[in-house]
Amino acid sequence: MHKNFFVHAKERLSEEKAVCVILAAYAVFQIFSCIWFAAHAEARNAALSFVYLLAIPAALLIEWLIGIRFPALFHLFLFLLAAGGILGSCYDVYTVIPAFDEVLHGISGILFCAVGFTLFKRILGEDESKKSFLACLLAGILFSLAIAVLWELFEYACYVLVGADMQEDMIIDGFGSYLLSGSHNETVVIDGITQTIIHYGDGKTYVIEGGYLDIGLYDTLNDMLVCTVGCLLFAAALIPDRKLSGKLKKLLIGRISPSNKEKTE
Repeated sequence: MHKNFFVHAKERLSEEKAVCVILAAYAVFQIFSCIWFAAHAEARNAALSFVYLLAIPAALLIEWLIGIRFPALFHLFLFLLAAGGILGSCYDVYTVIPAFDEVLHGISGILFCAVGFTLFKRILGEDESKKSFLACLLAGILFSLAIAVLWELFEYACYVLVGADMQEDMIIDGFGSYLLSGSHNETVVIDGITQTIIHYGDGKTYVIEGGYLDIGLYDTLNDMLVCTVGCLLFAAALIPDRKLSGKLKKLLIGRISPSNKEKTE
């Protein structure tokens, strides 16, 4: 079993030089990050960089297990997404470029739609009919949306179980509430907030300037929305692409590995 996997990995990297270059560049970035953070006594970031390095064998292992080979552009987006996790949280790019998180979630919507499409096509085989295409397209959309939900549940679980703040907070200047009115027939609207003062039990206070702190609701829904938009745009692009040359499909949708294709034949 292990020998077959290593043979697959070796053949995979030798046959597609572009994939090999992408994986090598990603490995260099993660190894550099691990050493950099370790040298600066940032244990958490060094550990995360090492864990993210495992994305390389994980990606090859998944391809081997499901008998699918994803094209080079898919791997480029995949490892840009993985590298973005380190850039955002460890190098603090999320703070410097607030929209960076949205870009990553948009990419994830495209990638997981491609994965869902590929997995369902793996089940259906070489059927190229319109019905098969639409079924794969729907499977891709649903798979992408499911991953978006599971990821946000994972972020929430990390906060509840270990106190890790993976859901980005933001300052808002207003909100509406049924709770404050005491009835679902009326909404109390709080608007134009410029400052929030938190009073602790020991008499100390903490001042939040600029408005009221939202502790993740906006981030969660925005991430899911951006992922959905990316997914739907990719799915919509595949429809005219099928009637034309099919280049977009070839660039991002996986294909059955030669060895698995021989077995099915």
